[in-house]
Amino acid sequence: MKKLARRSQIVALLGLSLVSLAACQTPTPVVPPPPDPPPDPAATEQAPKEAAAPPPEDPSFRKTPPQAGADMPFLAPKIDEARLPNGLRVLYVMRREMPVVAVNIVVDRGAEQEPSPGLTSTMAAMMLSGTKQRSAIKLSEELGALGARYGAWADHDGVGLTAQALREKTPELFAVLADVVLNPAFDAAELERERARRLTSILQQADQPGVLLQNAITERLYPAGHPYREPLIGTEVSVKAIKPAELSRQHAALFRPEHTTVTIAGDIDKAAALALVEKSFGGWTGKATAAKAPKDPPAVGKGEKRVFLVDRPGATQSYVAVTLAGVPRKNPDFDALMVMNTLLGGQFTSRLNMNLREKHAYTYGARSSFDMRHGPGPFTAGGAIMTPATAKAVREIFAEIERLRKEPVSAEDLADAKASLVRQLPARFETAGETAGTLASLAVLGLPLDELATRPSRISKITPEDVKRVAEKYLRTDQMRVIVVGDAAVVETELAALDLGGVEVRKAPAKKDTKPGSKKDAGAPVGPTGRPKVDLGRR
Repeated sequence: MKKLARRSQIVALLGLSLVSLAACQTPTPVVPPPPDPPPDPAATEQAPKEAAAPPPEDPSFRKTPPQAGADMPFLAPKIDEARLPNGLRVLYVMRREMPVVAVNIVVDRGAEQEPSPGLTSTMAAMMLSGTKQRSAIKLSEELGALGARYGAWADHDGVGLTAQALREKTPELFAVLADVVLNPAFDAAELERERARRLTSILQQADQPGVLLQNAITERLYPAGHPYREPLIGTEVSVKAIKPAELSRQHAALFRPEHTTVTIAGDIDKAAALALVEKSFGGWTGKATAAKAPKDPPAVGKGEKRVFLVDRPGATQSYVAVTLAGVPRKNPDFDALMVMNTLLGGQFTSRLNMNLREKHAYTYGARSSFDMRHGPGPFTAGGAIMTPATAKAVREIFAEIERLRKEPVSAEDLADAKASLVRQLPARFETAGETAGTLASLAVLGLPLDELATRPSRISKITPEDVKRVAEKYLRTDQMRVIVVGDAAVVETELAALDLGGVEVRKAPAKKDTKPGSKKDAGAPVGPTGRPKVDLGRR
């Protein structure tokens, strides 16, 4: 018993010693168990119920299209007019939507007043190639520093500069533009650069059937010496002959205060705008000169071959134009002519397009237009036609013209054409730049300031009888010529069968290699057809 008691005491002391030793040591940290993962949403969500099947579609609703809303009435902006003592005219429209100001400086004299082809459009381009105070580089740098958009243009009726900048840069912009208008340098070295660009463009035209067509149209409609005969860009011979002194004389003849209108649209007060014009151009002097009015071209001659074919062997399309000399812009039948042309070929749903494209699939698009100028520019109707269908398309064009001449249009077609013309008007004033350009168009063509404001009312009064009357009067099929650029081997025989006095065939100009590395200048003031790149909205 004594041994057992002693053994128990020893065990108890040993256990007490171990406990004391453990108390003196650093306790081991307890690591909590990881948290349970979040529940899976897919497992907790209920499966979506199957959507109910839609009710069966009632096809009868397709028989009645939704009704169109009422057209918004067109309200032209208020145009303010002023004149400086020297005769310069100012047209102004306030536009507060954006902090920009757009300016056009135009003269109502153009290429119809030039002594040789291409002189006026070259002069316009050269006006932005330096002044007597600013080299071409300095002029470009100053306009670039102003953040300005700018350009120059020329057509048969006028010449002009366009520019746009932020409102706070307007005074500096006017100072530069005044120098460009009043002091162009016509530097000889810059002229050589412009000459090279133009000669390259003229060479490239030999491979552009649309340009060949336009040049052939004016050649056949207008006699030698008529201002509308040659392309605006000029000819190879005339461009090579241009000299700086000729550019200076042409500028002096066209740019006179009484020929000039400054149009301003944007975020600027009228008084501030007039003050800038007065400061920039108030000291300009010069008397107006009489303009030469373009004459009406002669009628189709007796026995004349009325089909003119420019041969491009292997062409897969024929570029076709049924054409005659049209009317001046100030023709008293302008509104009726616009309605009539819209019906014939002035919109996608026109008779020509529905016939040649939708019905017969001869072309991707057919259209007609009047190029109305100070004098009678061309009327054309046609398009790019599949080569085998060339003569058939010409027959259809004449048939649609005759239908307009003989049959009154329906009330529905007439209403659609009128609405189309009126709906185009708001775009003329959509931005400050377009507004300034529209004002410039009114000035160049000598139209009243309310021309666009009163147009909807005038158009609304056009009747089916008016359309038939102007078609009979101005679309005289016996005076129409047919111009085709295409493969003579394929189309000549069928064209000769049209009974239009026979076919005259000419080979297309031979292609010539341009200088290595030369490129068409994207900044030239005229497009590839010789027409201006800036569209002034002449309609």
